[in-house]
Amino acid sequence: MQKYLILLIIVMGTAWSVNGQNDPHYTQFMHNKMAINPAYAGSKEVLTFTSLYRNQWSGVTGAPTTYTVNAHAPFFNNRCGAGLSFVGDQHGFYKTYNIGLNYAYRIPMKNGATFSIGLSGQIEYGQIDFTMIDPVDMNDEDIPSNETSRINPNFGVGFYYSHPQYYVGLSVPNFMRSTVYSNNPSQSVDINSMRTYQLMGGFMTRINHAVQFKPAMLVSYNPGAPIEVDVNASFLFMEKIWVGASYRLGDSFDAMLQYQFNPQIRAGVAVDLTTSKLSQYSPGSFEVMLEYGLNFEGKGMNHLRYF
Repeated sequence: MQKYLILLIIVMGTAWSVNGQNDPHYTQFMHNKMAINPAYAGSKEVLTFTSLYRNQWSGVTGAPTTYTVNAHAPFFNNRCGAGLSFVGDQHGFYKTYNIGLNYAYRIPMKNGATFSIGLSGQIEYGQIDFTMIDPVDMNDEDIPSNETSRINPNFGVGFYYSHPQYYVGLSVPNFMRSTVYSNNPSQSVDINSMRTYQLMGGFMTRINHAVQFKPAMLVSYNPGAPIEVDVNASFLFMEKIWVGASYRLGDSFDAMLQYQFNPQIRAGVAVDLTTSKLSQYSPGSFEVMLEYGLNFEGKGMNHLRYF
């Protein structure tokens, strides 16, 4: 356990303060890996569905709202994984919808570990509703007065190493720059102006017969925005109740509660308490999540998949 803690501390030491957002945030990122890394496809070893809704900075007009739905499963005797994901994100007068198809090639390693290489192909639909703008000058001809939209292709890559006791992953979810513009190209608006690099990691260790400890971390780097760091510490009690706390560097303290109804079904909520200057306008954010693992090829799920 000590070497895992040292590894996490080293990763934390490479990060610095954050105050912005480029891609959607997920407080329960450790249970929503398919939205971050295509190489995760098939890692649950059964057909798995996950849905998540996030309302960020409640009470702030135009604040981000995000919802994700994804499904993934292994095939070819667990040597490959495939997944389908949908992400909808709205902030202000911007709306983006992303449909992605993920593929992972899974290589068995020693001691029950697996190394996966993933690739995703995506279709992005971006829309700007200029009618929502409240300009100071109502006659400003540089501000469009209608909606505009565009469909863009994109792709992403990822690497994921999973051991029965720990995992680490690196991904670039979107490689290509995406824009939405009106009839005037000078009014273009970037959706993904630069690539975001995502580094995730975590491990699981047993404290006693009834309690297990699972810390996790997500580091996001985008050249056009400050580094984002999420650090989480969760406890699993009697393989039923997940209780966790997180810190998003420079932004919020978070609390998470999940209940494992059985090895197949898990539901959870998370609440963020804003610590930045936005706390003057919003008490925080919240998320709800549901995961369901379907019996696949008669294998069933008779134990928890922690990663």
